[in-house]
Amino acid sequence: MKLNKAINILIIVSILFASFYINTSVYAADQKGRITATDGVKLRSGAGTSYSNLVLIPHNTIITISGDLVNTTDSSTGCTTGKWYKTTYSGKTGYVCSRYVEIQNSGSTSTTVDIPSTPMSQMSDAEFDAYLNGQGFPESYKTKLKELHKKHPNWIFVGINTRDNWTTSLNNENVIGRSLIQTSSQGYLSTADGCYNWYTNTYTPKDGKSWYQAKKETIAYYMDPRNWLNEKNIFMFEDLNYYSAYQTESAVKKILYTDFFSNLTQYYIKAAQQYNVNPLFLAALTRQEVGLSGTGYAVNGTCSTYCSVNYTGYYNFYNIGATSSTKPVCNGLKYAKEKGWNTKEKAIIGGASWINNGYVGAGQNTAYFQKWNTTPKSNSGYWHQYMTNVSAVVSSSNTTYNSYNGMGIIDLPMVFQIPIYAGIPASTSLPNKGNPNNYLKTLTVNNTSVTNFDGANTNYTVTIPTSGNVTINSTTVASTSTISGNGTFNITTSGTKKSVIVTAQDGTKKTYNITFNVIKPTTNDDNNNGNGSTNQDPDPNTPTVNYPTADVTITSSGYKIKNSTYIYNITLGSTVQGMINKIQKANNYASINIMDKNNKAKTSGSIVTGDKVKITSGTSSKTYTFIIYGDVSGDGNITVLDLSLVQMHLLKKKSLTGAYAQAGDVSRGGSVDILDLSKVQMHLLKKANISQS
Repeated sequence: MKLNKAINILIIVSILFASFYINTSVYAADQKGRITATDGVKLRSGAGTSYSNLVLIPHNTIITISGDLVNTTDSSTGCTTGKWYKTTYSGKTGYVCSRYVEIQNSGSTSTTVDIPSTPMSQMSDAEFDAYLNGQGFPESYKTKLKELHKKHPNWIFVGINTRDNWTTSLNNENVIGRSLIQTSSQGYLSTADGCYNWYTNTYTPKDGKSWYQAKKETIAYYMDPRNWLNEKNIFMFEDLNYYSAYQTESAVKKILYTDFFSNLTQYYIKAAQQYNVNPLFLAALTRQEVGLSGTGYAVNGTCSTYCSVNYTGYYNFYNIGATSSTKPVCNGLKYAKEKGWNTKEKAIIGGASWINNGYVGAGQNTAYFQKWNTTPKSNSGYWHQYMTNVSAVVSSSNTTYNSYNGMGIIDLPMVFQIPIYAGIPASTSLPNKGNPNNYLKTLTVNNTSVTNFDGANTNYTVTIPTSGNVTINSTTVASTSTISGNGTFNITTSGTKKSVIVTAQDGTKKTYNITFNVIKPTTNDDNNNGNGSTNQDPDPNTPTVNYPTADVTITSSGYKIKNSTYIYNITLGSTVQGMINKIQKANNYASINIMDKNNKAKTSGSIVTGDKVKITSGTSSKTYTFIIYGDVSGDGNITVLDLSLVQMHLLKKKSLTGAYAQAGDVSRGGSVDILDLSKVQMHLLKKANISQS
């Protein structure tokens, strides 16, 4: 009684302490957070998974965190971090587990920069060099910037120190699905897990059927600003903010020079002033989207029958919302009507607001930063990007240059915000474009696969019964790879090594080493094979080698054979390598290859029901399937899942077949019945273990 009373007091004290801890851990400062869970996260009525689910907050939603509620133990809340954030979403206030929330940066989103008082064109070489130094440009930038300055002396180059250093930035951009490429150069693609299968030489698309994760070196090349400091690609760094001293109405008129726009250019300046967006960019976008004539339905205000809906009096100068393969302008006008753009002024200025809100006003004020969100001015993480295509801003910058050059405004004072990464390497380059696969598909000695061959493993030991000639043969996974090392060799002593070298199309090599073990053979001079072994060499001048058969090899290893097909008497948790060692000890000559249920080579982990082993001994070969009694799920353990599967089988809801039915017959009665269900249950209750013998 005293003990129970003490426990009760301890519980009460713990609750009071937890309540005090929680109440004093709330802070009032608001923060922004992004929902990182791919499937979204539940907003709960209280700080714990035991509380009701109010609503699901979708992936990538930005939430406002109004409080940080810390719990004392993980188990009491269901959140592994032990921390819950208070937020309001869709009109409901509740709590989300902090494990699924990424706190956003709180830096300023103001992206305009100070322009030097001395015009760039009036600077001497020494003054310009000093200016570049003042901007923090390393030498690897300065040479190219000086060349650009000679061609376009009015251009203004501004150095922007990135949020993180080069390594951190690159690692974040290398997240699978974040940086994609469409190319026939396989060497540019990622070979990371989930992106590439070395055994089949196949890449996994990450968007559609032809967009793949880019290789880290490929990402680095496209992300390195120094690779794009040329006359055309510099426009990926064009500042999309408004600079009144240079971006004047007269400059806008050079882009929109027709009579139709003569009275409209003032609105581009108003839009720039109101939303801090480059009016030259807005004007160029208008020219690109709707042309200069003013006759299109998007800007002439006379669309009455073309769209089957009367959009007369509505305008969309940037074709915002104009999606669809047929009559996209109709969708654009529909959007304009929804926004109330019933004057040209409203359409020009309102469209600028839309452009600003998404990226420019959010800190990503260049095409570069819209792809590579490394700017210190962005409140969003690396995930917030306009596109995943690593080369998109390269092509778009070419288009911008061609447009500006054609309009005759290429030499206006333009501002370029160029990122500077701490710790950037001396240079970056694209990887070799050739196929990288240097895996072997098969490796045989005397037409028999070496023990437990796997293309990822490079070291093997092969036992041969007598010294003499052996033939090594191998094939590659990729047809573009080449092999050296195949052939016939005379092996006389143990420890002799031979190598097979695979060279991939991209030049990378993989060396497979075979160490030969020569042992004195067991002989049978009168060729009597009644002991379950086979003769390999009938030559009367040499000893006859007795190769134990596969069945003899298995039983000599201490395992048992059922129905000539299955192997049992396997200790739960037996490893692949342990199994190989045990079988090899019983038969030095045997080649042993273990596979999973899908016939894929298995070189590590535990033996589970459904795994297979192929044993080659002499000229005979046989494949068996492993069964572990009670492991009907094939995961190598006996759990409630196995109990459930046996039950489902008995209820005829899901049948057990093959090795799994054999594993379910734990009573050895010939079929899975209620007795087997009882035995699995007794095993789980630790009242009687299932025998494997």
